[in-house]
Amino acid sequence: MKLYAKNILITGSQGFIGTNLQNYLQNLGARVTGFDKELGDDILDITKVETQIKKGFDVIFQLAGYSGSTYSNSDIKSCFDLNSIATAHIIKSILTHSPNTKLILSGSRLEYGKPQHLPVDENHPTNPNSAYGISKLIATELALVFAKSDGLKTTIFRTSNVYGSHKNSNFKGYNVINYFIDLAKKGGTIKIFGDGSQIRDYIYIDDLVDAFCRGIDSKADGQIYNLGYGKPIKFADMARTIVKTVSRGKIKFVKWPHDYKSVETGDYISDITKIKDQLEFSPHVNFAEGILKTVQNEK
Repeated sequence: MKLYAKNILITGSQGFIGTNLQNYLQNLGARVTGFDKELGDDILDITKVETQIKKGFDVIFQLAGYSGSTYSNSDIKSCFDLNSIATAHIIKSILTHSPNTKLILSGSRLEYGKPQHLPVDENHPTNPNSAYGISKLIATELALVFAKSDGLKTTIFRTSNVYGSHKNSNFKGYNVINYFIDLAKKGGTIKIFGDGSQIRDYIYIDDLVDAFCRGIDSKADGQIYNLGYGKPIKFADMARTIVKTVSRGKIKFVKWPHDYKSVETGDYISDITKIKDQLEFSPHVNFAEGILKTVQNEK
């Protein structure tokens, strides 16, 4: 994976994934340009996006967008503008001004909706149950259409729940593990909806960044990869691990709020066979190790 002196653009560069990805790339000698609302940029500003893309980046990581499914059904326009329309503009600009640029698209497991079988592989039907999931699926399908029709160089990752070193922030309906860590460190109460028996697949940020960079390889062009650790953890056990590791906080089980229950997709495990076989990727950090790393990195 030769990234030294590569010119790379990261949209959403100041977010959780973006900051970790930027640090990783810069440590490998890549020249990274950030594009983020915290830097005064607007992903919906077509002129500004085109100005950047005309610079002819080797790779663009499209991370900017609307995050989380919980509130997306009541904020549909913003969700589709930021996830679907913005990605469409980026694709068009790449094909028009910089056709050799590789586009790495950050998708979501929520494009599948409620799993029909576990673990979920890339051939699983897509039937999202939230505006967020639909908006991400549209972005994915757009990228695949133009990969076939116009030769767009693109790789899509449908990621599971990611966690790791992060800036403390207010909870906005996503990055729940990082939020729970912050809450426990403050001695707060982690609320678990239902009995916490639902299972999830969690991936540590360093493993995710490694996979994203492997997607730059041309053999990944036109492909979708499910990205997770590949092993299930009960939601309640996830919370208990956090409280035990932080040595603070407590857990409380509560009823499901309607806005969360309406977009709940049930159990999920990623089938990562394809990414292991094609990109030789294997996650190295298990959940207990990842939580410990996260807590230690933020002391």
